[in-house]
Amino acid sequence: MKNSQLNKFAIRFSIVFTIQLIYKGFDQSFDGFFPLTERAAAFTVVLTTIFLLGWYVAEWLNKPLKGLQTIYQLLINILIGFAIGVFANTIYRLGDTYIYDNGHLWADISFINPEFSFGITMFYSIIYITNLYMIRNLKLKEQEIINKELEKENAISQFQALKAQIEPHFLFNSLSVLSNLVHSDADLASQFIIKLSNTLRYIISQNQRTLIDLKTELDIVEDYFFLLKTRFNDAIQLDNQIDTEILKSTMVPPTSVQSLIENAVKHNKLSKKHPLVIKMEIKDADIVVSNTLNKKEHVENSTGLGLNNIKQRYQLVAQKTVKVEETKEFFTVYLPIINQSEYEHSNH
Repeated sequence: MKNSQLNKFAIRFSIVFTIQLIYKGFDQSFDGFFPLTERAAAFTVVLTTIFLLGWYVAEWLNKPLKGLQTIYQLLINILIGFAIGVFANTIYRLGDTYIYDNGHLWADISFINPEFSFGITMFYSIIYITNLYMIRNLKLKEQEIINKELEKENAISQFQALKAQIEPHFLFNSLSVLSNLVHSDADLASQFIIKLSNTLRYIISQNQRTLIDLKTELDIVEDYFFLLKTRFNDAIQLDNQIDTEILKSTMVPPTSVQSLIENAVKHNKLSKKHPLVIKMEIKDADIVVSNTLNKKEHVENSTGLGLNNIKQRYQLVAQKTVKVEETKEFFTVYLPIINQSEYEHSNH
């Protein structure tokens, strides 16, 4: 970090030093580009310092402008460049007049000194546009790398889903429940088959996508929970407190919420006396999924899409961190909200 700042300073110093040399060379009051006089040295020190300070001040002023359209950023920076030019010209004029008694040299030059001020504006604008182009080009290259990582991660996720056919124990248990329902409740068995088919299709097919809207994810969570509820009855409960108004505008990696429910069932004991209670809600900028804790003594190794996979996908898609909290009573996962613009950026 320190070396990066030093390199940035060295590059900027070289540029502004060159600019003041050019002006000095065309200023007829100096004898060439490298006059060995006190006035020339003062010109170099003062102008170089002003240009450097102006550059860093402009960088600070540009931070809140990043959300504006490029044309507005450019117009504002032209004004910044002009302000730097006028300020530098004023300091040059006052110093030359009152320190070196060269007021006569400025008699026929207007206060703004267009040649000097507009020249500085032009140099600053060229530097700004070049810098803007380099930054955007760098971000595009970084995004290309991230997209390649996403493709790799999605391919792995899809392979895991196809290979495991979801969680084998879940599928086996679901078929076992279905076998009993066929003989005892044909209507419920029919619903169970539809929900199971929807869940299987979603988990396998949606892994080809980077993000999906929260409504679609929660629709499949309802189908998935129907299967669990049919199997465990009152031993499991789902409390969904997520406002329906934000469902379409909020995005998540496919199967992220469903996987958390799957993990909760996998790692905890379920009974009517001590039911597994899963709660979904929005807190600040997170989708919060929590469950009561009653851990099993031995847990089978997961072959599905786990918590680490969710964390990696969030980091790759939106550079956001999934937070996990565990107390004696609850296990809570905070999934950062991803908005519509981030979805469009990640899927196109």
